[in-house]
Amino acid sequence: MSDHHFEAEEVDRLKDWWKRHGNWVSMLFALGLLSIAGWRAWGWYEDKQAQEAAEIYDRVVIASAKADLQALKQESGSLFEQYPKTAYAPLAALLSAKQHAFAGDLKTTTTLLQWVVDKGKDEGLVAVARLRLAAALLEDGKADEALTVLDAMKSAKSAESFELSRLDRRGDALISLGRKEEAVKAWEEALEKSMDDPGWKQLLQIKRDHAASSPGKTS
Repeated sequence: MSDHHFEAEEVDRLKDWWKRHGNWVSMLFALGLLSIAGWRAWGWYEDKQAQEAAEIYDRVVIASAKADLQALKQESGSLFEQYPKTAYAPLAALLSAKQHAFAGDLKTTTTLLQWVVDKGKDEGLVAVARLRLAAALLEDGKADEALTVLDAMKSAKSAESFELSRLDRRGDALISLGRKEEAVKAWEEALEKSMDDPGWKQLLQIKRDHAASSPGKTS
């Protein structure tokens, strides 16, 4: 009897607790189910976006291989407008910029590369875009702007991985501006970092020696 009485009291207490808190528990449970459903729906949406973006990127790759600038603009534009947050958009911009650079369209090239710099989330891709942007600006006679782009790279998280290329290109920008001593210094710094790469070392040494022996302005 005592056991039965004890169980009855427990049931009564549980019923009383449920009367007071049951609505909140039900609400929390429903919110939990909604959160799970929302998370799954968002995952499905992201997968769908990535798949659609990948299909467009495949067409970008084909257009790039054919150097079809019209198709490149069309397909890349679709990626930038519809799927700018996917990993495929900056990759498409880099491919398109490369082909436009080959075609001598430096305005479109710099616009595309600047888009990657501004919108890209992958530090490595952004660094590549900065280096190519600096090269395009140099080719377009805008050495000051190229130098600004290169100097901005120094504070990036991926700076160390691209420091050798950055210093080399910085030397190119400085020599274009007539700042010979600074250019020589940039190439000498790059030379110190190129000891394990004979190809880089030879190129940098040629640039450094040529700049050091040629007449020109000093900084």
